Amino acid sequence: MKSPLPITVCMMCLNEGNFLPGSLQQINQFAEWIIVDTGSTDDTIEVAKRSGATVVSEKWQGFSETRRKHFEMASQKWILWIDGDEIITPEIVSELRLLFQYGEPPLDGYRFTRVMMFEGEWIRYGDWYRDQVLRLFRKDTWSMERRQVHESVTVNGSVGRIESELPHFSYADWQDRAERIAIYSKLWAIQEHALGRKSSLCAAILWSSWRFISGYFLKGGILGGGLGLRIAASCAKEVWLGYAALAELTKPVSFTRHHHA
Repeated sequence: MKSPLPITVCMMCLNEGNFLPGSLQQINQFAEWIIVDTGSTDDTIEVAKRSGATVVSEKWQGFSETRRKHFEMASQKWILWIDGDEIITPEIVSELRLLFQYGEPPLDGYRFTRVMMFEGEWIRYGDWYRDQVLRLFRKDTWSMERRQVHESVTVNGSVGRIESELPHFSYADWQDRAERIAIYSKLWAIQEHALGRKSSLCAAILWSSWRFISGYFLKGGILGGGLGLRIAASCAKEVWLGYAALAELTKPVSFTRHHHA
């Protein structure tokens, strides 16, 4: 077998026991694979340890803070950030081997294009397609803003692209999708409110309408038939929930005036 890639794979998990055997198939291709478990109640930890991963139990401190601590555990020069609902394919491994063939890769970070699997098909249209995520980066070049949701890495240097697509199995079904956007939209509203951003019901209507038009017409959601329509509507609802929650937080506080006799 070829020597392992000089990369630490960082994967954060919560109750991913059923999914892990598939996502850990390439574990032997990497020098280090660290799983941070944030309180699983299923067999996630046992499955991860059996596969040979290093498992660390961490108290949940929010997405960016927990992720930041995770990355700092890496012993290799390069970090590959993978979520528990994503899979490193043999094609990705082959491309990474070419990238590291002559030692250090030429750039400081690399983006992947994620492709979502939902309702039994790969979604190649609308808001969910061509989701570019920066996931491979040098250990000494990354930084991350403190955010409630949608955390991302910034690299101080040059960034390229990995051609192989990153499969993403984000939602089990429509109910799972609805429950998660309800949570994330509230976290987003809290985050934006803390930054001084304001909203109103009018803004919620405008931004959610634009999201639907953008996803369904401009980004080709219409090509996905009924499923494309549902995805565009769901993305619009996510925006509506976020801006409506922010509008609630930005309502002026009313004071009751007391008259004294």
